[in-house]
Amino acid sequence: MAKGLITCGLLLGFFWMKPFSAPAESTSSAAALTPEEQMYFAAAQKAVQDASGIQKTFPFREIEKDADSYSVQAKDHETREAIVTFKPGTTEVLTVFARFAINELPKPYHTYVETAREAFKDTKQQVTFQKTSFFKSKNQAYFSFWTEDKQYVIVDLPTNKVSDFTLYYNLEDVDQKIISIAQTALMRLSNEKNLSFTQAKKRSDEREEKWLLINKQKKYDVMIGANTGQVYKVSYETDNYKIKALNEVIPVTKPLIQDIFGIDISGYTAYGGRDWGGYILRSPGKPSFSIQLGNLDVGDINRIEIE
Repeated sequence: MAKGLITCGLLLGFFWMKPFSAPAESTSSAAALTPEEQMYFAAAQKAVQDASGIQKTFPFREIEKDADSYSVQAKDHETREAIVTFKPGTTEVLTVFARFAINELPKPYHTYVETAREAFKDTKQQVTFQKTSFFKSKNQAYFSFWTEDKQYVIVDLPTNKVSDFTLYYNLEDVDQKIISIAQTALMRLSNEKNLSFTQAKKRSDEREEKWLLINKQKKYDVMIGANTGQVYKVSYETDNYKIKALNEVIPVTKPLIQDIFGIDISGYTAYGGRDWGGYILRSPGKPSFSIQLGNLDVGDINRIEIE
C-alpha cells in the first residue's frame, strides 16, 4: 500500500485548493466568450469525459495562462470542481482533475469505492464517502476518496489498488512497541517522563508506512516507521536545547540524533540559520536532517526530522 509523496502532494494541492491569488493571465464568465474560450472550455469538457469515462458536464468558465500550461477551470463558488491543463497554445491535454459525487460514478467504478472502503477495515471505522476526485496525467491515473475529517485513500485506476492513504486509528489498536519508541524519543528531547498521545494516524510514504502519534493539546508528535520502528520525526516545544550559531549545530544535535534516530552525524555539514528558520544537516550518501527552531532569538529546537 505504501507509495508516493508526489501523488499525495498533487492530490492535496487540487482537492483542498483555494482560488489562485495572482494568475499571470485570467479570463472569466464576466464577459461574452471569445472563440478561444469556447474552444478551450469545450476541449476541457471533452478531456474530463474521455479521461474519466464519466459523462458529467462542468461549468468551465476560467482560463489561467502561463509559460508552462493553460489551466482551464470550472468552479462552484470558491471550490475548483474541475481543472484541465493544456500545453500552451494547443489543446494537447497535460492533466485532468475533476470532482464527482459518489452516486455519479458508473457501476463499473463502484469497485474502486469498495477498494477504498476496505482500506479502513483495520481502523474499525464505518466510513461513508460522499465525494471522490479523479486525477490523470501522462504517468498516472487515480481516484481519491475522502472523509469529512480529511482521511483519504487513493486508488490507482489501472490496477484498482490502494497507492496512498492517511487513516486515523484508535490508540489501543496501535502496537505498544511503537508507542514506547515514540515516548522514548520524546523523553530525550523534552526531558519529561509522563508523555501520552491523543491521536494516531497511519499514512503511506515512499519509504514505508508510518505512524504519526500526536498529542494535540500539548502540541507534540512523533513519526515512526510502521515496519522498522525507525523514528523519522520528533516535535516538542521546548527550550532545553538551543542553537544560536552555525558552529553550534553539530555539537548540540549530535547526541540528540544519536539517541533518538540511532544515526551518527560525525562528518555531517550544517547549513542554514535564522533566515532559514533552522538548519539542514547533510552528508553524501547518508540521511539528511532538518532542525526546526521555535523562537529564533532563543534558538530553541522544536523539531528534528529525517528529510
